[in-house]
Amino acid sequence: MRYFVGLDVSLKKTAVCVVDEQGKVIREGFAETEPAMLDVWLKETGLAFERIGLEAGPCSSWLYRELTATGWPVTCIETRHAKAAMQAQNIKTDRNDARGIAQMMRTGWFRPVHVKGEACQKIRAIMTARRCLLDKRIDIENHIRATLRNFGLKVGAVTLTSFEARVRELMEGDGDLEACIAPMLEVRNKIHEQFRTLENMVMGVVRKDETCRRFMTVPGVGPLTALAFKTAIEDPRRFNKSRNVGVHLGLTPRKYASGEVDYNGRITRCGDFFAREHLFEAAHSMLVRSKKWSALRAWGMRVAKRSSISNARVAVARKLSVILHRMWIDGTDFRPGKETPNAALAA
Repeated sequence: MRYFVGLDVSLKKTAVCVVDEQGKVIREGFAETEPAMLDVWLKETGLAFERIGLEAGPCSSWLYRELTATGWPVTCIETRHAKAAMQAQNIKTDRNDARGIAQMMRTGWFRPVHVKGEACQKIRAIMTARRCLLDKRIDIENHIRATLRNFGLKVGAVTLTSFEARVRELMEGDGDLEACIAPMLEVRNKIHEQFRTLENMVMGVVRKDETCRRFMTVPGVGPLTALAFKTAIEDPRRFNKSRNVGVHLGLTPRKYASGEVDYNGRITRCGDFFAREHLFEAAHSMLVRSKKWSALRAWGMRVAKRSSISNARVAVARKLSVILHRMWIDGTDFRPGKETPNAALAA
């Protein structure tokens, strides 16, 4: 007899359900969301499990690593797929969700998710922390601008370094405004200081990484895009075809075909948002800012002419994901292609 387990993970407690190959519930209960406690709960059953499933979430990678190291056959399943599979349940509880995941493990109707290694996740943590500080600094600057605007004081176009001097110039002699704005300027300076620290850490990782340096031979692809793509994919060999990377990152259109209705929608936007966002920025940089000719840029400009620059960015971002993956597999630098006499006009 084969047995399957579903784990519905929350911050404090995890609902556990064990079913047999006929779908009958053998045992269910709750355990603390700790690998050691879950290990004890599973061992107490005295059963050998075919598959143990848990849904992707904040604690899933940690539990996956620890339980896998213990020897349990753990599978992390895709969140959207799990939600769609359990929508038929009229009552949503942690107990019912654990039952639903267990049945998914039994039937095999699930999509496994690649769980990144700890080193890869630490690099991504540095990048997201850097982005968080950048967003907070911009929020503070916008708040200062809005506050001063209420009194007819316009900061205008300034650089990163001249922002504080301009603000202090505008509120000079107004003690009330200085008492309000000065603390925010101090916080802004501290945030920017720590932002630079994380920025240097990111750049240090990129400088030491041969793959990232190879990615940066593509016009428009900078250090952040290179590292975001590398940490999103982690292992290029898990994709049989390079074109599947675009699907994985949500850069392909939705498809609806039923009866006589058949149309393509907007891109799916599934997968790693962080990597997809940076690929959009790289595509925009290639099309708008970069002056280097390449077959990819010429193709993107043709798409922009017959459609829109927005659609061209999406199309180029998808092709970039495919090209970067193939460069990674082959260990080659970017090849712009052979420029034809009419290439400048085509671009």
